[in-house]
Amino acid sequence: MNIVSKAGTEVCAARRSDAAALADLIVIAGDGLPLVLWEQMREGDETAMDVGRRRAKRDAGGFSWQKSDVVRDAEDLVISALVSYPLKQRTPAPDIAQASAVFRPLLALENLAVGTWYINVLATFEHARGQGAATALLQHAETRARTSGYTALSLITGDVNPARKLYESLGFVEVAREEIVKSGWSYDGTEWLLYRKPV
Repeated sequence: MNIVSKAGTEVCAARRSDAAALADLIVIAGDGLPLVLWEQMREGDETAMDVGRRRAKRDAGGFSWQKSDVVRDAEDLVISALVSYPLKQRTPAPDIAQASAVFRPLLALENLAVGTWYINVLATFEHARGQGAATALLQHAETRARTSGYTALSLITGDVNPARKLYESLGFVEVAREEIVKSGWSYDGTEWLLYRKPV
């Protein structure tokens, strides 16, 4: 079902055939960090992006087309995407300790967000920014959270992400920080920020 946001932008459920666009957008949302994980998951002659597309085609998992909503342009091409779902379980401390150092701060912040509707990915292709797509997707996430019985949204972003202004304008409040680990990854920021918004 397609939903028209308050801003008049149409949000619709993603399709499995959107996997390539979803993979591109998660790389944008994560400032390249997903490629670090995908590089470790390559099989045969796959590239890191092949892994991302494969994972986006799955029916389950934190990054799946089934958990994704998108905004399309007039030619039916994806211009913006949201991956969101209820965050129900904490990651046990031993599992965090065994994770790659670059991901430990993120797992620690996710543990603080358990019990919320979690926004794992939100990104818009550069050519389509400033048209209200991200705002529409955030409004859609809020509606999904509320109708699913959740009382808060959460998301994690870097301290230098310009989208912080959008989040804060929509009522998201910073609740925790963790230092960024840059092992095998280059990023201008120094801290991950956990944002939360009551719905």
